[in-house]
Amino acid sequence: MLILEVLQSLSARAKTPRQKAADLAGAAVFPLLPRIAAVFSLLAALLPAALAGAETATILWKGQPHAVTVAGTDFHVAESARALGFEVSTDAASGVVTLTAAGHQVVIGAGTTQVPVDQRIQSISRPAHTVSGALYAPPDFLEKVLFPLVGATGAYDAARKTWVLSEGTAPVTLDVAVVHVEPTTQIVIRQSAAARFVPTVSETGFQVAWPNIRIVPPFTERRYDDPLIAAIRFAGNTASIEFKEKGSTARAYPLASPDRVVIEIGRPAPARAGTPLAAPEAAPPALTIVIDPGHGGNETGAVGPGGLQEKDVTLQIARRLAATLPRTMSCRVLLTRDSDSAISLDDRTAVANREKADLFLSIHANSSRTAGARGSETYYLSLEASDKLSQEIASRENQAAAEGAAPAPASARNPDLDFILWDLAQTAHLKESSEL
Repeated sequence: MLILEVLQSLSARAKTPRQKAADLAGAAVFPLLPRIAAVFSLLAALLPAALAGAETATILWKGQPHAVTVAGTDFHVAESARALGFEVSTDAASGVVTLTAAGHQVVIGAGTTQVPVDQRIQSISRPAHTVSGALYAPPDFLEKVLFPLVGATGAYDAARKTWVLSEGTAPVTLDVAVVHVEPTTQIVIRQSAAARFVPTVSETGFQVAWPNIRIVPPFTERRYDDPLIAAIRFAGNTASIEFKEKGSTARAYPLASPDRVVIEIGRPAPARAGTPLAAPEAAPPALTIVIDPGHGGNETGAVGPGGLQEKDVTLQIARRLAATLPRTMSCRVLLTRDSDSAISLDDRTAVANREKADLFLSIHANSSRTAGARGSETYYLSLEASDKLSQEIASRENQAAAEGAAPAPASARNPDLDFILWDLAQTAHLKESSEL
């Protein structure tokens, strides 16, 4: 209708070549521009759906067929989820879709290949994307994320465009590695597929259970010559770790690519004289994330053309992120500063160490002399800078915070030993940092 109307309007003004030129150069074109723009906007919205076609596939689940719209080889997220019994809610502002079922929560938005699923992150092969306002995801989003959460297994018949599903989750095969790096012992349980687990701590040991999942353990029992653990045993769908010392501390958290459960065992807290040993606390059910808003106080950071200061931008972003994260995953979030205050670099990292944070995330808004600069950049822990520019930026950013700090006495420092210990402590986390 809009296209026809525009063409009719142009035709009505095409009286003579001279009149036509005058009209187009004068008042005739400008009233049409909004309509022409509307035409292109409409085409932009309709073209992806038209190219993809209005095709549908079928999910056959519990004997009932459910029609699901497909765009190319990708599946309509909301329709697929509803077919499996998920409740679907969509944030109008961001388009992010939240799926809930049987105590599980999945959050997915356009452009992401890292999907928050309960307390972990699941990678999918291609980014989710929108077509005509609806969110679509590749087939492995259904296979890796949705199907396991409802206990569905099956295969896709491409010729019939049908998922034939049956109840019963495929078994998860486990593998175990144990390494002691003072002061903790780390146990890594590698999984053949992502699976929800429930940790439990007691005075004598630590248990990890996989509810409603059949596991294939690597062994029934294995004893270890380790300072902190005596043995690991598997029975049913539960792994049990025997402490060498009663009251040892323990926590577990998931990692992806590959899927695994990481368990960290620490020595018992020393009891003070005359004070009975308290019962060990339960393992924290959530990750601890410390967010560090860059700069603050008299350290403004970059200043924009209109006077906007980096320290204010980073604090606003940090506050919004801290409010959003607990809604998308199970976590505890703390800020290194929640006001316009100056915090030293040592004090910022001390917060993360004191809170035993799983993740320390520092937010900055760097400046550029190029007016057209766009996008984002991410820096992660490494033993040395990846290039000269990164080294210069790190040096410049750290210089202001380091000024005025009193150096430690020479007698209290051993540079070579400090570096070796730091190297050993950090190398174990480099891979995790780069993956994140």
